[in-house]
Amino acid sequence: MFGMGFIEIFLVLIVAIIALGPEKLPGAMVDTVKFFKKIKSELGDAKASIDKELDLSEMKKDAEQLKQSVSNIQHMANIDIDEITNTSTSSKPTTTELTQEKEVEVPTKKDEIKSSKKEKISMDKGSKV
Repeated sequence: MFGMGFIEIFLVLIVAIIALGPEKLPGAMVDTVKFFKKIKSELGDAKASIDKELDLSEMKKDAEQLKQSVSNIQHMANIDIDEITNTSTSSKPTTTELTQEKEVEVPTKKDEIKSSKKEKISMDKGSKV
């Protein structure tokens, strides 16, 4: 204890008995024990406080890493969105393509009547044979 051996502690007790006397010695020992207990509890509180602060600093580091990873994900998502918009705009028809006229045959009522008559005639011929 404090680098003191048994002989040194015994000498301190003998000096305390001589200096304080047998009447005050028990009270002084109780006060000394209370003093050391208080110091021990204060050191424990200081240690807990330091541990809490260190834990807070670790939590701050973790939060900063999480924030960095979220920003990286946002950046990657923006790049993907830009790529999608670039590819979709390149596949859209241009205004010149939209304005050009295309010839499309639209069947008229006459064509429908002619085709239905041809089908009817072909059915009649098939049933006679």
